[in-house]
Amino acid sequence: METVLIIVTLILLGAVGYTLREVILLKNRYGQFLQGAEAKTIERLLKTYSHDVAQVDHKLEQLAAFSAKLHQTTGRALTRQGFVRFNPFNDTGGDQSFCLAAIDAHGNGFVLSSIHARTGTRMYAKEIIKGESPHHLSDEESVALKKALDVKLPFPQA
Repeated sequence: METVLIIVTLILLGAVGYTLREVILLKNRYGQFLQGAEAKTIERLLKTYSHDVAQVDHKLEQLAAFSAKLHQTTGRALTRQGFVRFNPFNDTGGDQSFCLAAIDAHGNGFVLSSIHARTGTRMYAKEIIKGESPHHLSDEESVALKKALDVKLPFPQA
């Protein structure tokens, strides 16, 4: 009988040692949760964290949708410009005439030209579709358009 008690005691001591080792490992891994906390407090913390993660996930989905809309909108914004000043006539002073090309990420937009002369100023606008105009472009307009097309996009093109 004594031998049985000694064997049971040794088994219990082994189980206690194993349990103590597991508790120490848990404290090392999850010490921030277990410091002075009761089981209900830990459960409450985990529920709070779970709720917070769900809220962050929801906000992340909202931000992703907003980002997609923003990317779509900025693709249509006239984010690339090219500007050229020139003197079309020898008898006037200064480069008071100009061409302004304004295009979006897809190469759509316009070229606006202003020709200044002694008798007045005239303005012309020509449509740009996918980097090209259905109308003849002057040399200055072509340079302004090339400058606009060479501008690096501020965001990756989808």
